[in-house]
Amino acid sequence: MTSADLAPGRAERPSTALRRALGHEWRQHRDVIAFHGVISVFLIQLAWLLDIPLGVVLILLAARLPADFADTRPEDGRLLRSSLGISRADAVRARFLLVTAGQLLLMIAAAWIILITDHAAGYTHWSSFDITSSSGAGPSPPALWEHLVDVGLWSGAIVWTHALIGGEASRLGTQPTGRRALALYLGICLLAYLVLTLSMLLISSLLMVLGIDGAEGHRFIAASTAAQAVTVALTLGGGSAALLLSRRRWIRRA
Repeated sequence: MTSADLAPGRAERPSTALRRALGHEWRQHRDVIAFHGVISVFLIQLAWLLDIPLGVVLILLAARLPADFADTRPEDGRLLRSSLGISRADAVRARFLLVTAGQLLLMIAAAWIILITDHAAGYTHWSSFDITSSSGAGPSPPALWEHLVDVGLWSGAIVWTHALIGGEASRLGTQPTGRRALALYLGICLLAYLVLTLSMLLISSLLMVLGIDGAEGHRFIAASTAAQAVTVALTLGGGSAALLLSRRRWIRRA
């Protein structure tokens, strides 16, 4: 008689501790995951049929997702993890993977809504600059570059929010609130806007000193485009690096 015959339940378990941890997190939070999946599909269909920009709803849901995964009953969580042989480090890894995957799907859905929505002429994102020219051309809908800049900035703010609040959400006994996550996200967006504006002014002044100018606001267009690229790199790239470093710290402290 083999050990598998003596303990048949053990043979049905996933082969690794991380897979057990992922299965445990899935069972604990499948209602949250199902809700976000249903609301994403519903809002995409609504935006497609009625041409309403509803991506902001998914953006805010993605920003507060780490708080939604926090354990509401820490003692029960400890007992369940112990019975399944899941270490705290593996629990942190599993929750990080699920939260990150959930945020990524919500961000893709929000970006899709932004791109399929028929924006009116003169519509601007919060990250856009009012660029005018002397050609007399009327206002036009935002270009693809403006959409991508907007997506990059709010995606970076979501990643920064996860990096700053995810450690609390992954620890038993601590439960950050969704309101705090949203306040943190909005604060990061405000900081990104300040960086964007200051970068544009600085680059524009530098181009003027270098003698780079032209008709129809060419210097302003070049400065605003460069400032948007720099801010997206700092926000999204910096947030991704901060999240990976934070993940390592959370696992070490688990």
